[in-house]
This record gives sequence, structure tokens and C-alpha cells, in this order.
Amino acid sequence: MASRNFAGNRRSAASLLVAALAIAVLAVLGYAPQAGAAPAKRVTVTGLVFADNTFELYVNGRKVASDPIAFTPFNAVKVSFRASYPMTFAFKASDYADPATGLEYNNTKVGDGGLIARFSNGLITGDGWKAKTISHGPTDLPTCLADPTTCRVVNTPEPSRWTTSPAAATWPAAKLYTVAQVRPHLNGFSEMNWGKASFIWGDDLVTDNTVLLRKTVTRAR
Repeated sequence: MASRNFAGNRRSAASLLVAALAIAVLAVLGYAPQAGAAPAKRVTVTGLVFADNTFELYVNGRKVASDPIAFTPFNAVKVSFRASYPMTFAFKASDYADPATGLEYNNTKVGDGGLIARFSNGLITGDGWKAKTISHGPTDLPTCLADPTTCRVVNTPEPSRWTTSPAAATWPAAKLYTVAQVRPHLNGFSEMNWGKASFIWGDDLVTDNTVLLRKTVTRAR
């Protein structure tokens, strides 16, 4: 009985030695056991958004805020959400316009857009944002204003998974606009803390009616 136990102990020791040698060889070759990655930490982000007229905000593909007043063109909205880095911010911003003519106020005039935002993690609207226009019109503004029956609007579907898709990297850069160009007629706008944020939109502040805006940040700034 004692001899069998002794033999068993020798086999166990040999097995442990083989395992240790195998681990050493793997280490020399550059392999190492990987511990399970800790889940990304979610943090709270707050912000202030102004859009003429309305917006929806998505972060990492999840809708986190929207303009509570659909038509009112001049209102600022406080937002708050939790998300983890990297964070992909995606706005769908729309200026009110008749989808058939691109005009507003009973086809008597054309409006303009514009969006500005500042977040507690340091992200602001400005350089580095991408923009894709999905509703543009009227395509011939002077003719359309003279005769609304001639108005034409070009509408394209939202790209698949546009709130997170890497394809947004190929979109054109969002165009920056000044406060004087957007003319945000909102009491107290100039007293609000926008930091160094700029208004952004598509290439045409007047005839780009619905614009998708994207930017990804990997950490707080």
C-alpha cells in the first residue's frame, strides 16, 4: 500500500513539473494567460443643447435625450445620461420644413438650422464633427419661393446603424457657423455657458433640413 502511494506521489510531482515547464515555454514564446477584462466604467455626463428646431441625441447607439418641444425653434435643453468610454455621440437635428417643399409657415418662407452643444466631459460642438444631410431642399430656392408648386426636396434614408457605424468616418466635416449666422433668438442665450463650442450643421444652413452629426471621444477632456 505504501509503495503504491509513493508511486502515485511521483506521478503527481511529474505532472506538476510538466505543467510548470509548459507554462515557462509559453511565457518565452510570448503567451500569457489573460485575466477577464473588467467592464468599462459608466460615468454620468451632463450637457446643454440648443437646436433650431429639434434634435435627438444618441450615445453609443442608445437614445439618451430629445428636444421636448418639437416645433419651437429657440430653446435650450439640459441633458443627463450615463455611458462608458469610448463614447460615440450622434445627433439627428432637424429644421422645421414641409417635407414636400422645404418651406415653412404655409410655404411662405425658408428657415435655417443650427446646433450647438457643450458637455461636462469636455466635448463641444465644433471641429472634428462629421455631418451627413438626409433632407435637402428646396433645391432651387428662388424659383420655389416664387411658385411653391415647383419646389423639390431630396430626401435620403438614414444609413443603417448610423449612430455607431464606422462608416461615419467617411462623412464630410460638419460646417461651423457663427452666432450671427444662426441668430438664436432665445432670451439669455448669450449668458449660457457654451465655452468654446460653435454652431454646426450641414453645408447649407438654409436648405439642409435634416442633418446627422457624429463624433467619438475616448476619454474626458
